[in-house]
Amino acid sequence: MTQIYKVMRHDIVFTLAASTNKLDHEIEYFSNGTVIAWVKIPCYSAAFEQSNILYMYFDKTKAGNQQNTSAVWSEDYLMVHHFKENSGTFNDSTANGFNGTWNYTSGTSTRDANGLIGRGVYFDGTNDYISLITAAVPTNKSFTMSLWQKSEIPDTEAVARYTFYSNTFYFKKFQAANPRQYHFYLLDGSGVLQGTAYNIPAGTEHEWVRHTAVYNHDEYKFYVYASGNVVLVRDCTNTSQTAIIRISHTGNNGWIGFLDEAVISTNGRSSNWITTEYSNQINPLSFRTIGSISEYGVPAVTVSALSSPPAVAGQQASFLITADTAGTCSITNLRINYGDNIQEDYSAASSLTAQTVTHTYKSGDTFLLSAAAYSAAGKVRTNRIYITPAPYSMPGAYNIQTHYQNEGLKFTFSLPSTNINRAVIYRNSLQLAGISPVSPDMEYLDRYLLYNTVYSYQIGVEYSAGMVLSAHITNRPFCLELAQKTIGRSGGSIGNLFSELVIPPGALPGDTLVKLVVSSNLLYNFEPGYAQAYNQVRIETDPPASFVSNARLSLLAPFLDNKIHLMPDDGNYDRIFTGSENRLTISSYNNRAWIPAYSRVYDKNILPNLNYKILTMDISDAGNYGVGIILNSTDYGNKVTVKNRVFAPLSYDIMSKVTIFFPNPFFEEVTLRIYNINGKKVFERFIGGSASMVSWDGISDSGRMSDSGLYIAVITKGGRIKDSYRVKIYMIK
Repeated sequence: MTQIYKVMRHDIVFTLAASTNKLDHEIEYFSNGTVIAWVKIPCYSAAFEQSNILYMYFDKTKAGNQQNTSAVWSEDYLMVHHFKENSGTFNDSTANGFNGTWNYTSGTSTRDANGLIGRGVYFDGTNDYISLITAAVPTNKSFTMSLWQKSEIPDTEAVARYTFYSNTFYFKKFQAANPRQYHFYLLDGSGVLQGTAYNIPAGTEHEWVRHTAVYNHDEYKFYVYASGNVVLVRDCTNTSQTAIIRISHTGNNGWIGFLDEAVISTNGRSSNWITTEYSNQINPLSFRTIGSISEYGVPAVTVSALSSPPAVAGQQASFLITADTAGTCSITNLRINYGDNIQEDYSAASSLTAQTVTHTYKSGDTFLLSAAAYSAAGKVRTNRIYITPAPYSMPGAYNIQTHYQNEGLKFTFSLPSTNINRAVIYRNSLQLAGISPVSPDMEYLDRYLLYNTVYSYQIGVEYSAGMVLSAHITNRPFCLELAQKTIGRSGGSIGNLFSELVIPPGALPGDTLVKLVVSSNLLYNFEPGYAQAYNQVRIETDPPASFVSNARLSLLAPFLDNKIHLMPDDGNYDRIFTGSENRLTISSYNNRAWIPAYSRVYDKNILPNLNYKILTMDISDAGNYGVGIILNSTDYGNKVTVKNRVFAPLSYDIMSKVTIFFPNPFFEEVTLRIYNINGKKVFERFIGGSASMVSWDGISDSGRMSDSGLYIAVITKGGRIKDSYRVKIYMIK
């Protein structure tokens, strides 16, 4: 924690979350921003998260030692030694005063050595030890004793090496060919030593190992744990007077290696306690997450202009200055420096203050406006912004309105009348359109929208001196299912987000209600060899009518981030369209399958991540259309498909006319002629250069309904009789 380098080691306080009550703690180690502290918490429970969240407060200006060491180790703790002292007495952290004395004769034994937790002790095995004021454990009562040990004893040595030692119990290492072997013995009530050897985990022979012995007086057993796992269970009826007299041992039976954290408590700890304690101490990083640091009394300062542009040369500008200490103490004053040798001071008396200030800049130079906030805690923070006054006022767009239309989202807005270069429409932070020249009243239609998608717009007003942006405008997602419009003999157009129908003058006999019904994806293929169509739209007319001259249908296939995006997003069109993006076409439904028709294809780029393929064809009738692909190029270039080869004009249903789909790869002009069985021409119609479908409703050129019977439909492209398609059709009344 580099933020506490400058803290005095005692000026630290711990509390539980959302509490002002101090928790008792003891600091074992503190140096250069690293702190090791033992904190006593009321409970530790995975089921109650708040019990495990601690706050640490530190402030070098608050004098006094905040520790309460003996209270940390109250209740059942008998003796606690951290071995943190580098000189003098080894202090027992409990109130029982079982302190220790360093008995050093010679050699490499060292106090203030590297421990597992902070500092520890090192013994070289020869007549160096810590003698203790006798720590008597009450007779015939449960107790727990534990010690961290790291051995440097040679693997082949066969000498008794003691860590905890007394006349009535001891931990020792004594092995011949087994470096994992340790011993624990305890004198029972009959004066017999109970105990035997146990093994520590493989691979930890020279690593830190937590050795713990628990005597359970209720069971008359003792348990030995190595690194949190039970390794020995032994019967032991009652105990004799048990007392610790030294750490390590005299003569040549002293420990060789490191020791740390010697703890005795007068109760029998549970296996869960021992396992949790071991896991916490061997890997403390897995037991805690450091949160963010909040510094007491530090003001957070903001500076913002109240207009756009922030300032105009020679005109008064307004700025809002805020300062907030998050309730930790009061703001005492604000100091504003406008960057042009003018400074102002404002007094304050709360933890949150807001001050509006005004200032007039004389020129268009760039100035650094700074605001400093001072708190009662003596903390100062400053925030700055650069101000470049504009040469004139730069108002933004106003009276912004959104209009949801069949074809897309329409914006209307007003602009000031002077100094504007252009208006810019942004969508999701990308430039959608630039409009120039401008007028006081503007409008823009965004028809390149995806269904069920929300966008964020801004309208920018561009001046030579800069750009002014509106607030963000968020649309409702489009879910339009029906677009309808009355179109008469003069023609017109109707559209939705992915289709548009342009009807030329004279194509309809009179006022007709034209509908575009979004039907994706209700119609399916029932014949092999054809691809499913997406973005399906059904064109209806009321009353039913054919187009005397072909109408122009356009279907839009959007690509977002180079990936086609059609309706519905059912997870299947990726499989159908991936790899076939350059074989898109308009398909028409013939009541059994989606028949690909010849279409013109245009590419249109809208945004860096959005482009469209626009498919167009001329149609002679209403019906169902969608975006499909060409599966069979040979059939597509040669095959003629007939819908309703047998048709009944007076049925007023889907069988009322015959429709013929035919290849027209060069988009040539088309002539349709209908001949009766006697070779007499009864109907002729000339069609422009994007037709790949024609239809006939049985009405002859004379305006009369033709007779029932067999007819020959002849379709000629480019006036070449020899390349005509001839199709037999049959009409019934």
